[in-house]
Amino acid sequence: MTRPSPLAAFATAAILLTLTACKGEEKACVPGSTQTCVCPGVQQGAQACAADGARWEPCVCVAPDPAALRRAKVSECNALIAVANNGVQSIEKGTKAGTDQGGSSELKMMADAMDKVAADAAQVKLTTAELQKFSGEYQAMAKDLAKAARDLASAADANDAEKSNRAQAAIEKAIRQEDPIVDSLNRFCQAP
Repeated sequence: MTRPSPLAAFATAAILLTLTACKGEEKACVPGSTQTCVCPGVQQGAQACAADGARWEPCVCVAPDPAALRRAKVSECNALIAVANNGVQSIEKGTKAGTDQGGSSELKMMADAMDKVAADAAQVKLTTAELQKFSGEYQAMAKDLAKAARDLASAADANDAEKSNRAQAAIEKAIRQEDPIVDSLNRFCQAP
């Protein structure tokens, strides 16, 4: 029968003693510190560390000011709608200034304009979930339209009728998506 070495017993005792000593010093947080927390409705609250550092106190949520929320909604709606309107104006200016009416260079300008619309919409700071959804849908539609316009320009340059038909169908599909997105956005923005 082998007996445990005294050194192994000493090492085990030292480890247990260290673990027990450290256990009493653990703190969940620094007493008096605060942090943000999430409240219902996606607003932020604050919570403080308990005096003993053992836990965070419950999250304190303050009801948002309805007038401030309305002002933020109106401001965000206006910013997103301005991006869409600027995109349409940019396309209209490009088609008026273009020398290649209906040609591939006009399609490429339209694609560039729609890429810019998508990028600009992504830059609008939105706090409302509904507006974030509309923005995402509009960005996806703009990117789809840009891709289809480039595909159609490429097909026209290559005289590829089959590719041209597919690209034209993709353009029509993207364009059909715009009205429902814009209508929903306008309804949301006009609602109290």
